Amino acid sequence: MEEIYQLRLNKEQRKALEKKYGVDRIWSFSRLQTFHNCIQEYVHLYLRHDVPRTDNVYTIFGSEVHDITEGLTKKEFDLTSAKSLWDNFVKRWENDPDGLRFDTEKIKQGYIGNLGHYFTHTNIPEGSKFHTELPVMTKVGGTKEKPHYVFVGYIDTEYIDKEGNVVLVDYKSSSKSSFSKSKLPEKSMQLMLYSIGIHQQENIPYEKIKARFDMMKYVTVHYKQENGKWNTSVQERSIWVLKMQKKLETKLKKLGIDKEEARKLIQIASLANNMDNLPKEVQDQFYITNYYIELDINEDDCNDLLRKIEKQCDEIIELEQLSPDAQDSFADVNHHYNPDDYYDKKLCAYHTSAKFLEQEKTLIGEPQSEFKIEDKGNDVLDLFKSDNKERNDEILMKELFA
Repeated sequence: MEEIYQLRLNKEQRKALEKKYGVDRIWSFSRLQTFHNCIQEYVHLYLRHDVPRTDNVYTIFGSEVHDITEGLTKKEFDLTSAKSLWDNFVKRWENDPDGLRFDTEKIKQGYIGNLGHYFTHTNIPEGSKFHTELPVMTKVGGTKEKPHYVFVGYIDTEYIDKEGNVVLVDYKSSSKSSFSKSKLPEKSMQLMLYSIGIHQQENIPYEKIKARFDMMKYVTVHYKQENGKWNTSVQERSIWVLKMQKKLETKLKKLGIDKEEARKLIQIASLANNMDNLPKEVQDQFYITNYYIELDINEDDCNDLLRKIEKQCDEIIELEQLSPDAQDSFADVNHHYNPDDYYDKKLCAYHTSAKFLEQEKTLIGEPQSEFKIEDKGNDVLDLFKSDNKERNDEILMKELFA
């Protein structure tokens, strides 16, 4: 690993870029993503500035994860120190009575356990010219000299691999279900935008750019099949050995180990989440590596993305030119609050704000009766008391409509 660079644009540099390209702002992908997630959140965060940016347990943990990963990449410390830093962070968080919490204990244990394993067993990439948090500029629409929009973002890690490819890595501590085949095009927009920026700035062919998500909670398990060929399986880090139970049973049986002894061996291995107690002949048939989701970076998809982002920016500009009332109406029509939606309920800066909650309370209010029926006994209220057994349905209907 060679020299490492880290840069962040300051305010003066951003102003210089605006002047150079004749634009009124430097866009960030997070701004675009906020508009996509919730228009009301965009309006209140970016236009009215009347709600604070909020943290949640995932942003708190995600920030720490990126800091430790950055230190590993820059070789500031080794895996042993990384795991110690992680454990100390988790301990401070657990001892903080005001700390943000996970939704369930199961989610908490899985998240912390998986990332703890990552900082013990992750594969440190090999290559040269490593950068962390590298600023990359992407021009959208217009011409090279006069783009319609200019984006600046920061790549978690960039380096040159042994084949001379530029590798872009985005670290993700979220679940792989969020990166399913149907969701991947949307999830990959930001990393593809950075790839386009590298292509534009350095004139690097798309085929020489490798972009990937490092899915930190998971490993790729490589195992030898009975026919001698190798196969792979993606598993959560903290339980990967347990998930190999059936395969281990087959391999131990093949070595002549009886069923009860094999069960004990597998149980010990599963609890330790390693195979150190198993026969070497079995250990040699398994190994794990980081689980990466590789993106296909090609010119057609990148051009399609540029057109899509330009259209979204146009829509945002149109929204900003509306009156406040029209903005609210547009937001309500295009993104009505859904209390059953996880983002709206837990993550949205606007819909989790005191401002919104107070507004909802005002709208709902307390039910006000226009008249009051006094309970003086033997009147209409008596008809609804469950202990009034003397009245039958016929009497009830007569008295109700008398």
